[in-house]
Amino acid sequence: MMISLPATDHLLHSTAFQSALVALTLAFYLASPHFPTVKQRSWILTTISSAVMTIASLPLAYDYFSSYGDITRIQQSSMWTYCACRFFQAYLIADIVLGLLHYRSRVNWLTGWVHHSVYVLVVEYAVRMNWSHIFCLCAIMEIPTFVLAIAAINPNLRSDVLFATTFFLTRIVLHIRLGLSFFLQRTRVTEGSMGPGILMACIFPLHAFWFSGCVKGFVKRSQQGKKKKRVADGNGAVVARRAALTRTPEHPSMPNGTPTTSPSASPHTSSFTSPSPRPSTFSRRRVALRLAMRQRWDQFRLSRAGRHFGEMQRRLRDVLPMRELVYDYVGIERGDMAGEIVRKVGVSMNEGLPIDSTSLAARLASSISTSEGSLSSSSS
Repeated sequence: MMISLPATDHLLHSTAFQSALVALTLAFYLASPHFPTVKQRSWILTTISSAVMTIASLPLAYDYFSSYGDITRIQQSSMWTYCACRFFQAYLIADIVLGLLHYRSRVNWLTGWVHHSVYVLVVEYAVRMNWSHIFCLCAIMEIPTFVLAIAAINPNLRSDVLFATTFFLTRIVLHIRLGLSFFLQRTRVTEGSMGPGILMACIFPLHAFWFSGCVKGFVKRSQQGKKKKRVADGNGAVVARRAALTRTPEHPSMPNGTPTTSPSASPHTSSFTSPSPRPSTFSRRRVALRLAMRQRWDQFRLSRAGRHFGEMQRRLRDVLPMRELVYDYVGIERGDMAGEIVRKVGVSMNEGLPIDSTSLAARLASSISTSEGSLSSSSS
């Protein structure tokens, strides 16, 4: 329904304003003991106000979006839109007063003094011009404020992407759309007054400034995260390199796990000498090289590969026929004169005895002729 405010209904005499001011003050003092930090306490009133104003704007926002952005289809000023405006004014004044008393360091000159003072006058102007429904529709822009406030109170609920998205959709896109509607349809909405359109145009630079700061914060945090990652990776590499250069194993061993000791060293003494308090560059490089070789040996598991190769040789010998069987089949080993002659020659050479080359050649020729005769008879 339409309401008409009497001339005596000033801000300080409004029952809705007084009730909201008392309720917000009590809520702050009841909630502040549960939040230990000044930052958390400074966002108590903002969280309550943004939640209430967002809820108050939902019916008007539903009318606006369901009519595909027709500003003339929203509800007109009523008692609940009037009370919502007075509640917002009570929040602005309570935040300044309680901020000076309890969280003065968190009251910024732009977002605190200037912003709150200007909006007290803007809301009062909307109420007196009977445009409280317009201000309540614009209160849908308090959604990103609620996201930011709830994240300040509980950091686990922080979502920079959600805040940036809601801020862009409401305080940039929707703000521009509403501002154009107030200008283009002012004859049907505000009876030809350009006041709402001018206010929207004046407030937009502040929203654009805040959004640019949000984007810059995204970029800065991203660069800082990458820089910290590079520094951490560099520090880790330096620490690992220093550890590899300075650490000397107590019992250095070969890849097969057997400790290496010098001939003159005792069983309990390592072949590596103890490093001096300031080891030379050559000794550090030598230790690093040995450690690298040991790591490569363990990495490729060469000792295990050698054991596998020996096992393959053993299995191959088990599969192939015995050497004596092969020689018997060919006819140059057992019972064969040539095999006996070869063995005798080998024995004589090993023992250093003289060899009769004439008799050896005759015996070898007769053995070959005998073998040829036996092979020809067996083949026939």
